[in-house]
Amino acid sequence: MEKMKFYRKHSLHTKDVQSIRELKEICTQREHLFFKLELDLKMNFPRTKNRRYGKSYNEFFCRTDGMLVGYLGIFNLGGDAAELTGMVHPRYRRRKIFTRLYGLADKECRKRKFTEILLVCDHRSFSGLAFLRSIGAAHSFSEFEMKRQIPADIPGFETNAQTYSSAPAVSLQKACNSDAATVARINYSCFGITGDIGMLPEEEEERNRITYLIKLPSRTIGKIRMEQYGERGFVSGFGILPDYQGKGYGKQALQAALEILDRKGIKNITLEVNRDNKHALRLYESCGFRKESLTDYYEVHSALT
Repeated sequence: MEKMKFYRKHSLHTKDVQSIRELKEICTQREHLFFKLELDLKMNFPRTKNRRYGKSYNEFFCRTDGMLVGYLGIFNLGGDAAELTGMVHPRYRRRKIFTRLYGLADKECRKRKFTEILLVCDHRSFSGLAFLRSIGAAHSFSEFEMKRQIPADIPGFETNAQTYSSAPAVSLQKACNSDAATVARINYSCFGITGDIGMLPEEEEERNRITYLIKLPSRTIGKIRMEQYGERGFVSGFGILPDYQGKGYGKQALQAALEILDRKGIKNITLEVNRDNKHALRLYESCGFRKESLTDYYEVHSALT
């Protein structure tokens, strides 16, 4: 019988990422699933500046004969919520590998007293959903991953040049550290997020993760964040304050963000949106984004209970 080696690490290194991506490729070829692993972001995030990292364990592995056959990671960039996601090689299923990895990660989450623990799973993964049911996890929400398509392939798509008959009402301004309180207020008003926001804006910018304030001439009405990893871009943290929604400002801000990425030569652009947010879905589709996959988030018991 093959001997399984389980171990944990504080953070990922280049060889770890290569092994994880090789395992992901094997799993996706077999099942065509989407795995939200956040490897690029983890590699670019400074653990030493986040109290949740430090010497804590975030990466959990299972190898046999030197080959990675199971992986689970904890994702947290600040705040009291943790996301857990992972995978097991198709040939090594039904050997309790993921159960053991989850046990190690769950113990770590309890130690760090996370108040919210979410397990992330592709909506099409029968084995993943079966595991979630087996531990009594409850569905919390689902998100579509959306990818920007080539405009010529989209009937009725409006290019940025065609959208405005006059100058746009909004502009984007890079957030700096002195804007941290403003960013926090927008996070609370738009997303209900409180507590530690993680890195300051200028620290994020050093890692190609830039937050922009969405501005009218007289006030700030929202924010949007853009990330760049090689030739790939990601839009996140996009919110318009409630009093300014439904006025076209969101579409103007998103198109302004896409223009910035276009000027950098970034064409492969993705984002995530809650499945139930119909208004946002229509906005993103009008700007050329199309649904690629659906990811379920399941909540397990609080580490404080």
